[in-house]
Amino acid sequence: MGLKSGNYGEANIVKTTLINLLLQDERFDLIANEVPFLYGKRSADLVAIKDGMLIGFEIKSKRDNLRTMRAQLEDYQRVFNKVYLVYSNKFASAPEIMQLSKSIGLMIVDEERIKLKRKASLKVNLDKKSLISVLWRKDLENLIKKSNSIDFDMLKFMVTHKCSTKQIQSQIVKSLEQRYGYGYELFLHELGERAIVEDLTYITGVKKHQIVF
Repeated sequence: MGLKSGNYGEANIVKTTLINLLLQDERFDLIANEVPFLYGKRSADLVAIKDGMLIGFEIKSKRDNLRTMRAQLEDYQRVFNKVYLVYSNKFASAPEIMQLSKSIGLMIVDEERIKLKRKASLKVNLDKKSLISVLWRKDLENLIKKSNSIDFDMLKFMVTHKCSTKQIQSQIVKSLEQRYGYGYELFLHELGERAIVEDLTYITGVKKHQIVF
């Protein structure tokens, strides 16, 4: 579990800079690193939870390209109430970014600083089936109060038809806090003046989507 020691990749440096920026002015209920969704098809670079709202951050460092960016962000918008693209100033004039939906927040990485270019819009009506993809089997069972004898596909069907979007999102918040909460508390406890790359280990969880649990 966690990052390999000495992994100072460009994206990880951006993440720690972003976390420091987020923590300057606000207190978040949770910040988590590399959170899988859509049954592991996607992984959010960073996720923050505040007042029950899910905020997803996709990072494009100077070592990245923008080929898959639009599809990634469209998937983010199926699951997260707010979506931010955090991108290198290398892409400052990229048409792919200029043409993005104005509902997506933009943050530009300029040397060692991150500047907010546009705030993300709040999206309340999220896609149920996509939300369910964040949950593990035990989370689905908790939502419908059923035992593990039910087929996983049937569990998903039952949650989709019996639970509201608000109920499913509330379960996601609880589940992510269970998976990453202890590490986040350790992260805050050990936090010095600024987060460093090694601190990402605390808030990095299990990547595999656990169906049977």
